[in-house]
Amino acid sequence: MITTLCYLEKDNKYLMLHRTKKEVDINKGKWLGVGGKLENGESIENCLRREVLEETGYKLGKYEFRGLVIFNYNEDEPLFMYLYTSEDFSGVQKECDEGELKWIDKDKIMKLNLWEGDRIFLKLLFENSPFFYLTLDYENDRLIGSKLEFKEDYSCFEVFIPEEYVKKVIENLQRYDLLTEGYYADVYSTVDTTGHWKTLEGANPFDGEVGKQSIASEKIIKFRVKREFEELAYYLVKEVHPYESPFINVFKM
Repeated sequence: MITTLCYLEKDNKYLMLHRTKKEVDINKGKWLGVGGKLENGESIENCLRREVLEETGYKLGKYEFRGLVIFNYNEDEPLFMYLYTSEDFSGVQKECDEGELKWIDKDKIMKLNLWEGDRIFLKLLFENSPFFYLTLDYENDRLIGSKLEFKEDYSCFEVFIPEEYVKKVIENLQRYDLLTEGYYADVYSTVDTTGHWKTLEGANPFDGEVGKQSIASEKIIKFRVKREFEELAYYLVKEVHPYESPFINVFKM
């Protein structure tokens, strides 16, 4: 199951929903943000906007996707909750048929009757944490485990190069552990390709002749580095690349 949850914010307060009105409600008595289940054929964004409008009367403007929370509850199928915050909304607040809506100071929210797992991701929201993945394991109402991971920003490289230079590039990058992923080193892949080019006047080609078309077998080295090391990786590749004008693609993840 996929759901959305959004915390509307103004004046350092979150709009909280005290779930009190439904007789059969797993969240009865708890304080939550606003949101609900994804309907058939509905996009995540449309679900988010619809649920906010239905439960609060507010029309959502801009919003920020803050994290993905995975709930494992007893033996049920996992529930994936897309977590958002927004300070951009308009309209008139209405009464909610699922409970009482109330603006609560952020520094008082932790005193409310919350799910224990909610306390974890609310703290992350208060701290303006980077995007996160949070897995929460519940046995009935009791939180029995959690796992928090942060999404890191990477830059992906494609380097077109003669096969005999692949090793030199890899060794140069690994001097600074740029190709290490967790407990694995030299993490990269190669793809066979064929390069085509025409050498122009004034060039000093590694391969080919001025004024002529050239074709040669090449390798494409594919790897990723953390975004903060993108410029270093680019320099290290160029440092050992034999081409006068290296063909290097960089994509941001």
